[in-house]
Amino acid sequence: MHVSESSAFLLTALALALPGAAQDTASDEQASVEIAFENAFPGQERFDRPVLIEFHDQFEGQAFVVEQTGNLFQVPRDPESADRHLVADFTAKALHPRNDGGNEEGLLGFAFAPDFVESGYVFVYFSDEVDRIPGDPNARNRRRRRPRITRDSVVSRFETKRENGLLTFDMDSELEILRLRQPWSNHNGGTVIFGPDQMLYVVLGDGGAANDMGGNGQNLETLLAAVLRLDVSGATESSPYKVPADNPFVGDESARDEIWAYGLRNPWRISFDPETGHLWYADVGQNLWEEVGRLQRGGNFGWPLMEGFEVFPPDADRSEGELKGLVPPIGQYAHQRDGAPDPDGGLSVTGGEVYRGQTLTGLKGRYVFGDFVTRNVWAVRDGADPNSRLELLGKAPGPISSIHREPEGELLFCGFDGRIVRLVSGDD
Repeated sequence: MHVSESSAFLLTALALALPGAAQDTASDEQASVEIAFENAFPGQERFDRPVLIEFHDQFEGQAFVVEQTGNLFQVPRDPESADRHLVADFTAKALHPRNDGGNEEGLLGFAFAPDFVESGYVFVYFSDEVDRIPGDPNARNRRRRRPRITRDSVVSRFETKRENGLLTFDMDSELEILRLRQPWSNHNGGTVIFGPDQMLYVVLGDGGAANDMGGNGQNLETLLAAVLRLDVSGATESSPYKVPADNPFVGDESARDEIWAYGLRNPWRISFDPETGHLWYADVGQNLWEEVGRLQRGGNFGWPLMEGFEVFPPDADRSEGELKGLVPPIGQYAHQRDGAPDPDGGLSVTGGEVYRGQTLTGLKGRYVFGDFVTRNVWAVRDGADPNSRLELLGKAPGPISSIHREPEGELLFCGFDGRIVRLVSGDD
C-alpha cells in the first residue's frame, strides 16, 4: 500500500473509529463456539438458487423462499412436508441469471409491508430486461455472440390474496416504486427491507464492471452505490414514494435526497438487529478484501477510495482530504491468493444476521456471516472492544447465498446447492 505518512496515521484512526473495529482478518485462535448444520426442509425437493427466506406472523408454521431464477414459494416449516405453494412467478418478468441475464441478476429481494395485515402489500426487487440486441451467431468472439441487454433494477409493490392460509400475488396489481438503469449486469445490490422506523431501505451496488468504472461510489448525484431510505406508505402511481424529511441529504442540492448511506461497492445483504436496531452490511470486495460493518445515517463507506481498511487501489497515494470522514468496516478478511485455497479467506462475502437464538448461547449478540465461494462462516462482536476479531466458526455445506433469522432467532443458510440449512450446535 502506497500512502503518505499522514495518510497512514489517518487509516489507523479510521480503523478505531467504530466500536468493535478491527484491522485483523480471521482469528488464529480456536473458535469458542462449535457449529454444525442440519437440513431445515428435508422433505422438500432442492430449490433453484435460493437467495432469500422470509417469515410473517400471519403465516405461522410457514416460510417464504425466493429463488433467484424467478419463483417465490410458500413451504411448511414441518421438516417432513413436501408441500410447496407457488406464491408468485417472475420467470417471465425477471432476467434469468443463467439463461439471459448476468449471474447476479434475477429475483433478488422480497419484503412484507409493515401494514401487511391490513393492506396485503408486499415489495420485491428484480432485474428487468428493457431491450435486447441479438448477438452475431457466427462471431468468433464469444462475447459478440451473446445478446446485448439493457436492464433496469426495479422495486415494485404488489397486492396479494390470502386463502386457506396460502399467499398469492396479484401480478396485475404491480405498482413500480423505483426503476433504475443498470450500466452492467453485476453489482445489483438487491435487498429491500423495512426498518424499525417503518421506512423501506433499498440496496444498490455501484453499477458493475470493475474499479467503479462509472464513478458512482463517491457520487451523491446517483442512486447507485448507496442504500436508499424511502417512505412508501400511501404509495400511488403519481407518487410512488416520499423522501423522509430526516434523510441525511435532504436540502443538499448536490445530493439525491433518497440516499441514506453511500460509498458501497455491492452490499449483499443488509439486516437489522432486532434488539439494538443496528443495521449491518456486508460489502463484496474486488481484489483483496471483503468487509462487514454497521451502516449509519449519512455515512460514506469509502468505495472506491478504500477496499476494507486498505487504500484502493493498493498503490494509490491518498491524501488526508480524500480519506477524511470515511466510515471504516468493523472487520475484513482476505481474498484467496493466486487461486490457492485460503482456509481463513474467501472471495465473495454474504451478509448475515445478529444471532438472537437460544441454541448457540456463545454467539448471542454477534453478527454471523459467510463467504459464498469458500463457505467459511465467521462471527464478529458488536461491542466496544477495538481489538475484537473475526472468529472463524467453520464451513457451511454449500455456497452461501443468503443468511436469515427464523422467528425463534435461529439462523438459516440458503445455499446454491439447493438446500436451506439451519445453524446448530456442534457439541451434540
